[in-house]
Amino acid sequence: MAGSDFQGERLPPGPVYERRLERVGRRFGHSAAWFLAIAAVFLVPGIILILIGVTWSIAFGGLLVLLACIPGAVALGLIVSALVARWAARHRSFA
Repeated sequence: MAGSDFQGERLPPGPVYERRLERVGRRFGHSAAWFLAIAAVFLVPGIILILIGVTWSIAFGGLLVLLACIPGAVALGLIVSALVARWAARHRSFA
């Protein structure tokens, strides 16, 4: 069937030359969303505590923002990897 892989999933438009790379890209993108959600759990209260402005809340808010950078950096790496994999599945690879 044109436009779908052997598992019955609907693929985005455009020629896909490497189906494994396409699946890897989708898997990395899905994992990145979870890491972004974890980062948001730490980031939002951290920013709120910084905006409150009491001495202890600034320090604790800064700590939460720094802790949010860890899953945020992992999510950024996964997003870039997913974009590269999906690009390589449709076009020439970068290497």
